[in-house]
Amino acid sequence: MERKVKFVEDEYYHIYNRTISNISKFKDRGNAERLILTFLIANSTKSGDAFQYLRNNKNASKEKIIKILNKGEKLTDILCYAVMPDHYHLLLKETRKNGIVNFIHRCNTSIAKYLNTKSERKGHIFESRFKSKHIDSNEYLLHLSLYIHLNPLDFLAGKEWREHGIKNWNDSKKYLLDYPWSSLNSFINDYKNPILSGTEIITEQFNSSPEKYESFLKEWSKEENYLLGEPTPGVGS
Repeated sequence: MERKVKFVEDEYYHIYNRTISNISKFKDRGNAERLILTFLIANSTKSGDAFQYLRNNKNASKEKIIKILNKGEKLTDILCYAVMPDHYHLLLKETRKNGIVNFIHRCNTSIAKYLNTKSERKGHIFESRFKSKHIDSNEYLLHLSLYIHLNPLDFLAGKEWREHGIKNWNDSKKYLLDYPWSSLNSFINDYKNPILSGTEIITEQFNSSPEKYESFLKEWSKEENYLLGEPTPGVGS
């Protein structure tokens, strides 16, 4: 089946995918860690070599994995991400033909093999097709970075914040920065994350200042009925 959203080079996209029956596969710390590692490894023309090294070495080092990956080229730019118990969000840029499709295929195939081997099962882990939305404006681009980075609050603090806004930013900030399965630390604490690239399209709009990005995030999160709504299920599939 042909996808409704066409991936065009130099354009940005919101990618999200849910587990079958919304099973909380990534509530398990080890599973979430593996998916984050998969984001790193799958994004290279040398991902096959890196996955093979990972399979063959129980004590594989991230430094060696990155060295292998750097011999190839990136399939896409990953600007933001968040892993939730039953789904993940990515903000991606199509940097080469079929880059996003190949990256997501490698991610989903690898994590499915890992989880199936771990639980001695067979079959799909995610819904059959990942969802995608074209980001057609700068406002939408910034909107998505906020949406993705605030998303973990849904289960860290409860979804009520979506209706009434965040009243205590310091508590919410601690929840979010203590959560290891998102890219927020790279934006607020200037953490050098090897998964990310192309983030300057966002950070330079805040003069590369983590404090200014945090202030922007904070102001949006306080709005009642603010605009960071859930993606419409099925749109762009």
